[in-house]
Amino acid sequence: MPTTPVLNPQVVQELVDSLEAPFVIELVNTFLEDSPQLVDQIHQGIQGNETEQVHRAAHTLKSLSKTFGLEQLGPLCQELEKLSAHGELSEGAKSAAKDTETAYRHARQALADIRQELVPVTAHSSRPRES
Repeated sequence: MPTTPVLNPQVVQELVDSLEAPFVIELVNTFLEDSPQLVDQIHQGIQGNETEQVHRAAHTLKSLSKTFGLEQLGPLCQELEKLSAHGELSEGAKSAAKDTETAYRHARQALADIRQELVPVTAHSSRPRES
């Protein structure tokens, strides 16, 4: 059975092609800075049985995941969003939250790697042209 890749490089390339590398790096930086709070909100919401908190955080993280082609994290967030929408956090939701945290760690690393790959692209493209 094939495993789902952490990140779809084609989605990232499409971002770079449409937005250019410097802006994609900014988006990645924003994700890396802001997303830990979303994961914390999911974790705290599961602990406190706060379904609305889990639902909102999972929805936001799902949307961000789709932006970057995070193919493991996105579906897990979608599942957690669906499970939390019913007003009760079952064992399935708790399991999905744990899987989401694991996928999130992999996604962060993948995006950090992509950022490193894009830095030379931005350095090259911002260098003045020789005449």
